[in-house]
Amino acid sequence: MIQLLKAILGLSKLSPADKVIKSQNIKDSMQSSGNFLASNMPITYLILQTLITDLHNAIIAAANGTPTDTAYMHEQERMLVNAFNLIKSHVEMVANNNSANAASIITSAGMQVATLGGSNAVSELTLEALGNGKIKIRVPRQTGEKAFIFESSTDNITWTEVLFSSNTTITLSSQIPVSTIYIRYSAISKTGKGASSQSKSVVVL
Repeated sequence: MIQLLKAILGLSKLSPADKVIKSQNIKDSMQSSGNFLASNMPITYLILQTLITDLHNAIIAAANGTPTDTAYMHEQERMLVNAFNLIKSHVEMVANNNSANAASIITSAGMQVATLGGSNAVSELTLEALGNGKIKIRVPRQTGEKAFIFESSTDNITWTEVLFSSNTTITLSSQIPVSTIYIRYSAISKTGKGASSQSKSVVVL
């Protein structure tokens, strides 16, 4: 059986400014590699450059701006990450269609090759209190699921969206020790947002 390789985008844990640097490197690497023809790109190089530039400008505006400027910066940040998650899928498709050179094609895009195997995968929503008000959340990824919306609640009735991430493992910080937190999530695929999962609770340490 042929083992399909996965790429690591590496944007999710970066600051907005570092996202600009990293995404610029990915875009420039892809464009100069010869492996990713402009005519086959799901998002044009011009649009990718516009998203990078827009986030850069939004960071500058937010530095000494208003809360509205900061909110706009985070919107631009989300747009850039969403776009590059699609680009990552394109890189994986191109690489695995040329299996003999798959790893080198992924690295030519300025991305890393994900390590296969390991014990990080889970089959259901898993919560772990790490101490210092931090909670580790892990979720399974089904075929076609590109990202997740995480929600929290203190009563399992009223829910607040706390994070949008393409990662299956995230950490929530600044939770109140000894409180009980409920977590649920929804998966995002090309058909849109899926149904919310069953909730689970954890006591914050």
